[in-house]
Amino acid sequence: MRPVPNSSVAVFICSSDNRLDILDRVLPSVLKFWTDCPYPIYVGLNTPNVTWDKVTTLVAKASEWRTEVLEQIRQIRETHLIVILDDFLFQERVDQSRLSELVAEAVDRELPYLRLLPLRKSLSQRLIRSRTRATDDIESIHARRPFFSGLQIALWRKEHFALLLEPHGTIWDFEHRSTPGIPHYVITSSPPIKYRHLVEKGRWLPYSQTLLRLANLSTDLGSRRRWSAWMNLRLLVDEARFFLLGYANH
Repeated sequence: MRPVPNSSVAVFICSSDNRLDILDRVLPSVLKFWTDCPYPIYVGLNTPNVTWDKVTTLVAKASEWRTEVLEQIRQIRETHLIVILDDFLFQERVDQSRLSELVAEAVDRELPYLRLLPLRKSLSQRLIRSRTRATDDIESIHARRPFFSGLQIALWRKEHFALLLEPHGTIWDFEHRSTPGIPHYVITSSPPIKYRHLVEKGRWLPYSQTLLRLANLSTDLGSRRRWSAWMNLRLLVDEARFFLLGYANH
């Protein structure tokens, strides 16, 4: 496997000025748990911001999500992007050795998309996989699977990411997009980055303060609205469903 020059890979954190309060609370976890990050880190916003050391702001005129992201990534010279959403809280030190191996393999094999979080499978799928003793570290995602272009943390070939951003639609539409003949891939085990998302439909999730506290970060959530405690029940039901049936976005 050929070594990958770090100059060909960048980290891109999707955000905007109207989510700056989320970024202010969550980005410190990325910087805290990824101190040995060898790639430049870019954050997409609508106005310049110099709050964070070692982070470059990419400015796009305020508009819809996909248009802003397209304008921002066109300012990046690197050919591959590790794309992260602004509410992803890192929970422990990034396994850079593991990540470097995955990046090298993806670039060497010219993979257009490599999701860095395994797909959660149904109970029956896990039992079948256990019996067959599958050893592949990377597998293709079935073309008809929902969330084929899911925005969990993934390594994208920048030109492919831009191609999928071209059609009109929301961020939720984007996650179901595909291009005929271009496969997507996912790792099967040992994700190099442990993280949780903290915001759902613009509101903080009920466990946000607990996870921020465990990361030794500020638990002040500001004025943004929060989901009430009943959301915990819905999340538990979802977890049970994922365990039994599996779900492509997890």
